[in-house]
Amino acid sequence: MVLHCCPSISIPIPKPLLTLTHRIKPKPKFSCFVVPNIGVDDIAQLAHNKVLVAAAASAAIGQLSKPFTSVLLYGKDFDFKTAFQAGGFPSTHSSSVVAAATSLAFERGFSDSIFGVTLVYAGLVMYDAQGVRREVGNHAKVLNAILAKRRVNSVVTEDRDNLIDSPEDYEVLDQIRLKESIGHTEVEVVAGALLGFLVSLAVYSIVM
Repeated sequence: MVLHCCPSISIPIPKPLLTLTHRIKPKPKFSCFVVPNIGVDDIAQLAHNKVLVAAAASAAIGQLSKPFTSVLLYGKDFDFKTAFQAGGFPSTHSSSVVAAATSLAFERGFSDSIFGVTLVYAGLVMYDAQGVRREVGNHAKVLNAILAKRRVNSVVTEDRDNLIDSPEDYEVLDQIRLKESIGHTEVEVVAGALLGFLVSLAVYSIVM
């Protein structure tokens, strides 16, 4: 008996491209909103910001002194509401910007570009306070006088010609009163600038 041995042929089986156990990882989701992590220590660091402290302190001192300066300098009645109003002595805008500029000068030097920008900004604010805003207050005084005169003329005309105006006209004339204390005089602006300079000197020597 003759045995014939046939060589075994192995056919390679291709591997599947994707297996059932393969999972596609989900893409991470990105949010366009970033929530900053601000703690108590970060807020406490504001007390060491000399520029911010000097500007805030000079503004607070200037506003709180307005009820007293209005009595001493202008002979007005004491009104604590003036501490929350614009105008008056001294100029809070001037004191704040000068305090910020002075603090930056002490901290970064007079040759720093940020101090230069702040100095220009302070000059513009002080010019606007005694220029444009002061003219707005003068215009408000004239308009208030015109409205008051118009109301008096309306009453005289009613008595003379028996012309009755509607009650709404009187209500509008009584309610419309523009704010006259908006801008500052040159003295108030200079006083505010001097206050800001002195406060910044004190803050720079106290705050570490």
